[in-house]
Amino acid sequence: MRVLIVENTSAGQAATARRLDTIDRVDKDTLDLSVGLADSQSALDRLSTCDVLLLGSTLGDQALPLARQAKAASPSVTILMFVTHDTYIAGAFRTAISQGTRKVFSEKAPLLDLVQELMSIQEEFRSRGTIRPSRVIAVIQAKGGVGATTACAALADVCGKQRLSSILWDLDIETRDLCRSLMVDGEQPSIVRKIIQGTSEISRESLRQALMPVTDYISLLPPADLMSASVDLVGRVDSIQAVQSILALARFIHENVIVDLAGRLGPASAAIMREADAVLVMLDDSVLGLSATRFMLPILQSIVRDPESIYFLCSGVTVPQAELKKHMAQFNVGDKAWSLPRIPFDPAAAQWPGSGQTLYALGRKQTRKAFEDLAMALGTVDHSQSKLGGVSDLPDVANVPTGFVQSVACLGLFAPLRSLLSRAAN
Repeated sequence: MRVLIVENTSAGQAATARRLDTIDRVDKDTLDLSVGLADSQSALDRLSTCDVLLLGSTLGDQALPLARQAKAASPSVTILMFVTHDTYIAGAFRTAISQGTRKVFSEKAPLLDLVQELMSIQEEFRSRGTIRPSRVIAVIQAKGGVGATTACAALADVCGKQRLSSILWDLDIETRDLCRSLMVDGEQPSIVRKIIQGTSEISRESLRQALMPVTDYISLLPPADLMSASVDLVGRVDSIQAVQSILALARFIHENVIVDLAGRLGPASAAIMREADAVLVMLDDSVLGLSATRFMLPILQSIVRDPESIYFLCSGVTVPQAELKKHMAQFNVGDKAWSLPRIPFDPAAAQWPGSGQTLYALGRKQTRKAFEDLAMALGTVDHSQSKLGGVSDLPDVANVPTGFVQSVACLGLFAPLRSLLSRAAN
């Protein structure tokens, strides 16, 4: 976001610039702030160099005419204005707003008010298409071995084929399924640990250093190299701010952020699900899978900001979707939650981990189409600009033999072992 500060004195320009410079580092990186300085004589000539025109309190009576002229010359420019406290109390903001100024601040207003307004402006830029809206997709499972990691990797691969950059965030801190399945390795987990422990600040640069390249368009954010640090991130309430900061920067750096939450419910996953554009609940049609999801769903509904952000992504094949909906009817989940395509049975689901590819790359045509449809339904791929080949008029594969629950999961063979360990621990 390019901000042009207009003040009539060099001291005023410096003071306003210092004010912007004290904005939190994460907020500055997220906004991608760049600042220019001008006086009332040169401001109009420099309108093309800014997104936001910030008129300072030293302009005095020149501020309103300048706002009018700027709006007439460049209707798309956003105008913010600082005035003296006495002028603000006198109600000058009413006139300024009528002249096209978006917001008027008293010079004594807290910095947070300005930051919130800049964030709001940025969101409007996204909604207008000035900035491509990034998407955050959180994937969670109530029972292991249902294909959550498979879905995350495949969805990112679909986006990558469209040259849309994606971050895969692996929050399965015990087994690191995404990291192991995609065979990525390096020193990045130690950088993640330093960020979590506070020995390295959270910034755009530190996050970039923490990302492990998978392809030209896909990067992976791994768990920390020490389990204690990973547990601190996912389990401690005071880590919520760090999680939110990482997510805000990830949104800025990449066009899609896909988070594998595994089956974890806690402060970190709750913070991510509140910010997510869509929360995918991986659902198979086994008895244990259905009962576990029924137990988890009320918790998810209490966490998310918008109940309509919850979707079911079904990986089972033996029970019709209408029957699955009946099992969840008591939770008042609308039809939109069931609108995603079902992931069909595919033997390649047991083969992609460690292959250097994803189920989207190795799977059958029906599987590829399902993931392409999924990406479009979630908005991670723009349907109007998509160059995906797609597959139409494919046969229905809903009635394939059972056993898919185990084969679709990227590491489904480990589910029984996890179950045994869990029972032993209890």
